[in-house]
Amino acid sequence: MISAGRKMVARMAGVLLLAGTSPLAAQVWEPGDPLPPGMEAPQPAPEPEPVTLPQMTPAPAVPDAELDPQVMDIPAAPTRVAPPAAAPTASATEDPDDFLCNRAPAGKATVVPAPFDQWAVLVCTWSGQALVPVMGDAWVAHGTTETVSILALPPGAAEPSPGPGFDPRYDIGFDMLAGLETQDDRRRFADRLMTTAINQTGDAFPVYDAVWQLDARSRVEDTRYNLFFYVKGGKPAHIIACLQHCAQALHLDVLRGEAAARALRR
Repeated sequence: MISAGRKMVARMAGVLLLAGTSPLAAQVWEPGDPLPPGMEAPQPAPEPEPVTLPQMTPAPAVPDAELDPQVMDIPAAPTRVAPPAAAPTASATEDPDDFLCNRAPAGKATVVPAPFDQWAVLVCTWSGQALVPVMGDAWVAHGTTETVSILALPPGAAEPSPGPGFDPRYDIGFDMLAGLETQDDRRRFADRLMTTAINQTGDAFPVYDAVWQLDARSRVEDTRYNLFFYVKGGKPAHIIACLQHCAQALHLDVLRGEAAARALRR
């Protein structure tokens, strides 16, 4: 699951496309050349209109104050609406690599807050920590079966230089996970991000009961993810995954059952 999740780096790095233009037609007449009778002096070919290619951009038309990171980022210690569920446990024999982070040193594995602990799991791998969907679900790039995980080693970031006692399972990780239900400006901000995403594909805006925001801050370069979960019937169906205050964004579908199993077998 984690190796597949590395694809997020390439996907998020390639989210913004550039508009292309064509060169002017070649000039075959120069001023001063004699012209045949009755011919008008040729004019340079008009410059073509620039062609704007579809873009998945994180620049919704919202007031500047709403884009302020101090407004959109969740404080480090928000009020929890419910205690987190007990994390799954496994012995060293059952989980020798500590994939579920049960043996992480104190302060090196942050608890996923409720209700996100029903939808996501923190895992510790030899490439660093990651947020992945709960068993039976799959997060995929919208309209594809390409699985995605939220990696603590951000896209384009260099792996920290190992020092004494360095362990990537715990030292490349998240030092803060905080969540809340979006309201007012946060909800409008999330909805405009979703609108931008679906405008690229022509899809209908998803029907939802609530939008929950989970912020994950990596120890690597203090990189912050803003994850907006579009929830219907108590479960998310879509996620907008933002990097660094939505400088880059990716629209994810949440698959379940056989659809998830097919995606995870790829």
